[in-house]
Amino acid sequence: MRAVGNKWFWLIVFAAGWTAAGFALFAKGSNANPAAAAESPQRIVAGTPSLTEILFALGLGDQVVGVTAYSNYPPEAQDKRVIGTFWQPDIEAVVAARPDLVVTEGFDQQAHLAQRLQRLGYGTVSVDIWSVAQLYEAINEIGRVTDRRREAAALLARIQNNIAQVSARMAAQARPKVLYVIQTSPLRVAGRQTFINELIELAGGQNAIGPTVNKYPPIGSEQVIASSPDVIIAPGMAGVSREALIEYFTRYGRIPAVANEQIYLIDDDTVSRLGPRIDQAVEMIARCIRPGIF
Repeated sequence: MRAVGNKWFWLIVFAAGWTAAGFALFAKGSNANPAAAAESPQRIVAGTPSLTEILFALGLGDQVVGVTAYSNYPPEAQDKRVIGTFWQPDIEAVVAARPDLVVTEGFDQQAHLAQRLQRLGYGTVSVDIWSVAQLYEAINEIGRVTDRRREAAALLARIQNNIAQVSARMAAQARPKVLYVIQTSPLRVAGRQTFINELIELAGGQNAIGPTVNKYPPIGSEQVIASSPDVIIAPGMAGVSREALIEYFTRYGRIPAVANEQIYLIDDDTVSRLGPRIDQAVEMIARCIRPGIF
């Protein structure tokens, strides 16, 4: 079977870097660090696809003049100038876009870009988005520096209300154990110190994997059987089908997820990006956990 995974998720992995302990993703970056940004910027460059989504969700799509590769949502973002990848931004392309604000995230590659741009006199703001709480903070901060405070407040209210409704519908139910598969070759899953774990809990489930050293640990057959998941979820990508995922897990026929055919493939971009579609991500996972409720 072709390995299950998704390009966006693994690009984040590579950007975050490897450690001697294995996958130690999402080391905390710098805090918001505004330079000489315009009070109401009219030309904005987004340093990651998640930031592109936030800017568009705040109604700033017309002001966005540069995005990174894989910025495919909303569809209009694909018409914008590409200024490199989020882990390898092209500073010359950024400067050519003539921005009055560049929004970046806090990991090293983005921090270096922001520092260089600040020395050249460009306005920048840097945010960390490694957790749901930080996503909310980032939306507020970006709303502040772009003079879109009201839009940011409305966006957050909508996201949080939608998530609360899903959580409320699931609250009276038992919390099924969810195995969230990142890839199958080798088998690697989302651990508890991840934003994926947060989404699972908001959706009314619990992570089938116990505490682990690595955030996205590789696991073997014994661990799959011992975790006894009720539901298996994987982010989809081109060329991978739910049928192929089910076929992969037929070797574990006695675990509840396989026995009850509770194996699902969901949209990778929606779930693997921490952005303004997080409420949709939570509902997607909830529909896998308790399809009858929806």
